[in-house]
Amino acid sequence: MELSEARDLAVKILAESIRYRTVLGEDYEAIVDYYRSVLLNYGVHVTVHRVPDDYVKRALHAKFNPEKPRYILFARVGSGSYTLQFNGHYDVVPAGEGWSRDPFTPVIENGRLYGRGSSDMKGGIAAVIASLAYLAQAREPEIIVEAALVPDEEIGGLTGTGYLVNELGSRPDSVVIAEPSGVDNIYTGHRGLVWFIVKVYGKQAHGSAPWLGDNAFEKMLKFASRFIDEYRAVLESRVSKYTYEDPNAAKPTINPGGVLIAPGAVNIVPGVSGFSVDRRLVIEERVESVIEEIRELVSKISSELGVKAEIEVIEKSEPAYTPEDSLIVKLLRESVKSVLGAEPKTTICVGGLDLRYYSAVGIPAVAYGPGTVGVAHKPDEYIELVDLERSINVYVDLVKRLEEHTRKLQ
Repeated sequence: MELSEARDLAVKILAESIRYRTVLGEDYEAIVDYYRSVLLNYGVHVTVHRVPDDYVKRALHAKFNPEKPRYILFARVGSGSYTLQFNGHYDVVPAGEGWSRDPFTPVIENGRLYGRGSSDMKGGIAAVIASLAYLAQAREPEIIVEAALVPDEEIGGLTGTGYLVNELGSRPDSVVIAEPSGVDNIYTGHRGLVWFIVKVYGKQAHGSAPWLGDNAFEKMLKFASRFIDEYRAVLESRVSKYTYEDPNAAKPTINPGGVLIAPGAVNIVPGVSGFSVDRRLVIEERVESVIEEIRELVSKISSELGVKAEIEVIEKSEPAYTPEDSLIVKLLRESVKSVLGAEPKTTICVGGLDLRYYSAVGIPAVAYGPGTVGVAHKPDEYIELVDLERSINVYVDLVKRLEEHTRKLQ
């Protein structure tokens, strides 16, 4: 197999994979079966793990269809003392409104392939599978090169990469997640998060006699105004030393009000009211310190306003970072420069990725893959087909550099 054939194979794999509506458990088994058949056809060793049903039901909220089975596919070529793992999630977000074409029917126009998941991240998976197929056909790599294709990254990854690392005990020497970083950019980390609800309490009563109650909503409005203004002033003074894909992300941020809590009836004086806050962490911050900081501010404002309030943490995730001087970052930079003829950027991703699961157990991990930054999760999502070819070339070149590195150590 030539590299040009690998590119054509990647296009074929991507186009076919778009047809699987892999949203919240739908078509998961079907797409894994498809990927397995392609890999086996090229002589790649494949195993599939079904995530235990009881684990899925414990890990996922009812709205995420926990009754549907989840699968993790392992593919492997090569042998040796070093293991490079490529990771990719095959689930996608719902199509949503505003498409000019069927989101689950692949269309190629002007060098682009359109469809839900084309960039995020079935394009990356197609490039990884084509790279393994090429390696299996061309020669036996002197390192172990494996792919881990996982579900549910879009809903937190607990039943995908989380299960892979924490329950199956996957411990490669380094990891490249084929997320759509842009072919001239490497994500060396991502921001963390703390999601929480601020609850403010009053006294419930009938709406016809509001003087008998104590309106928690009115109290919440005053509390929220103070909290948002004071906390933003605190966060504005903090600037991360790292380079982020968007300079605005170099400071911690809060996004209040995505979820509101109320009794749900017009004729009730609300006894409790609340609002959500999405707090994003820069690389230097840690989740537990941030939670303590939030509790202290809530306590301070509560005391000053004479209002009973508390927070309920609903999700938390540490930032992830792999140092620039780590082996995987250095060699991947060299591979990208060799293929593109220009030095790539290394940045921190604004959103969250599955990098955190590897980072938490000390595995050097980065994200690099094909896809157009800014089109993921949007109508008419697409990928530039030339980026598929470039990514395959980078992945194959990276394997060669890791082989050279391990030979020097022997």
